[in-house]
Order: sequence, then C-alpha cells, then structure tokens
Amino acid sequence: MNLIFFGAHPDDLEILCGGTIARCVAQGHAVWMAVATNGNVGSPTLTNAEIAAVRQGEAEASARTLGAQLIWLNENDEFLFDDERTRLKFVDAVRQAKADVIITHNPNDYHPDHIACSKLASDARILSAVRLIKTAHPQVGKSPELFHMDSIAGLRFEPQFFVDISAHFEKKQEALRSHQSQNIWLKSIFNTDLTSYVQVQSAFRGLQCGVKYAEAFVQPVYWPRRAIELPFVQR
Repeated sequence: MNLIFFGAHPDDLEILCGGTIARCVAQGHAVWMAVATNGNVGSPTLTNAEIAAVRQGEAEASARTLGAQLIWLNENDEFLFDDERTRLKFVDAVRQAKADVIITHNPNDYHPDHIACSKLASDARILSAVRLIKTAHPQVGKSPELFHMDSIAGLRFEPQFFVDISAHFEKKQEALRSHQSQNIWLKSIFNTDLTSYVQVQSAFRGLQCGVKYAEAFVQPVYWPRRAIELPFVQR
C-alpha cells in the first residue's frame, strides 16, 4: 500500500504520527512524508533563508530515520494558503506517491497552517484522479482514502482509531531529535521540549487504548468512500 502523510511544518508528522510512519515502513508499505512549509520564520538567530535550509536538512534526516520518502513543498512558514498554485502542488504530491491513503491534519487544529494543510490535502484527494487537471505526474487510478491525525496536545480531537506505536516509539523519538533547530526555537519561546511533550501525548493515547504508546486518527465523512484494509489501525 502507498501512503502519503501531509504535514504543515517540518516536524508536525514526527510529533503526531511518527510512530505510525515507522510502523507502516516496517510492515513493508511505501510511505511518503509531504511537508508543506519550510520553517523559514522559526529561528531566534538565523535569517529566513538560513533557517529554511537547516529545516530542510533536518526533515531529510528525519525521513531517512523513519524510512520514508520526503516531498518538500517549500511554502513559506505561517503563510500556507489554499489557492490554485498550492492546490496543484498537493495534487501532484498525491500523484507522485501514487497514494492509496492520505493522512493529514485534523481540520479543527488550532494552527492556521495546519488547517490550511488539512483542506489542501483533503481537496487533493479527488482532484488527484481527475485526468484533465494537469501536473508533473499523471493522475492516480482511484481517489485515495482520507484520514486525519491527532492535533497538538489532543485539542478538539476525539479519536476513532488508534495505532499501537509501542515497538516504534524510540524510532519516533530519534526522528524528532533530527529537528534540533525546532527544539531550540520552541525552548526559546515556549520552554517546551519536543521529545518530552511527545512522550506525554503518546502515553495518554496509549492509556486510552490499552497499550504503552499510541497515536490517534479519525476518518472524516465523505462520499464516495470504499472499504479499505488499512495496515495500522485498530478501534
């Protein structure tokens, strides 16, 4: 199965579903991590161009750790918008991955880039199968199925499915440690450490489904929808 995970920022996927990505890769599925924005405002010291280059390098290292392929969409951080140009980027990413499944942000998340990413990825689902919408890659044969991942701190999110990531939690943490510049930034403005925060949320989701560590997802209501045997979910 081919899965594409869309995250708004270079560390979002590792925070919210890095264990699921590692688990899917371990099961032999083809996994793509599509990162919408380049992190070019998140530094207390570097220029926009400098921090964007650092964040891309960190994202590449993290994807290698998880065993996924990276698609770097390179939009400006904090300025992700749903327009024709950006929508076509998302459509082409789905086609590049030949995706059977799309996983993206909860549309009720607090961050405007997360919300925009969720809509762009969700809208790309059907458009990726439309022949007369032209991008660099040809259309997919069928519209992929769609899932939403957890939100930061679980805000406004009621899980429908859980993924047991206990066996892959250290890999998730290792991938997060690739994002050293983001950890420096978050500590400077929020006094937050990524790996400590992620351990709390993963343990809480694990508590909800009876395992040590878990990640949470929902499948939104849409039509048409086909039954699909996902490689990772449990109710």
